[in-house]
Amino acid sequence: MDFQKKVSEGAKSLVEGAKTFGRKSGDLVESTKIKFEISKLEKEVDNNISALGNLVFLKFKGEEGHEEEIERLLNTSKSLEEEIADLNEQVEKLHPKTPVCPVCSTEYPPGAKFCSNCGAKIEQEAPPAAPVE
Repeated sequence: MDFQKKVSEGAKSLVEGAKTFGRKSGDLVESTKIKFEISKLEKEVDNNISALGNLVFLKFKGEEGHEEEIERLLNTSKSLEEEIADLNEQVEKLHPKTPVCPVCSTEYPPGAKFCSNCGAKIEQEAPPAAPVE
């Protein structure tokens, strides 16, 4: 019976490992998709900024009638930057940064009270407040 128990526990361990691997690989795929979307949006912002520069230069040279397009590009770029920030937050949630000691910059596990490298006391960050609706 001891052998069967060990085999059973080993199988359970393998199943849990496979589930964890599947979850992590799914997160990696999702974050890669999000990062690709961020890249596309950043290129669009760059194109808008380039177009804005051209329009401002034309206005400087004395051409008129570009105000509406300048305003549209400014608003579009602002919206794109907000969307990029939201996507970056999604990536951060999928792959949270490991906390580091403020004294020696050594990574420490969440919940640690002291740095294992330099012994500095770790101030715990307050959890984010729930949004008020």
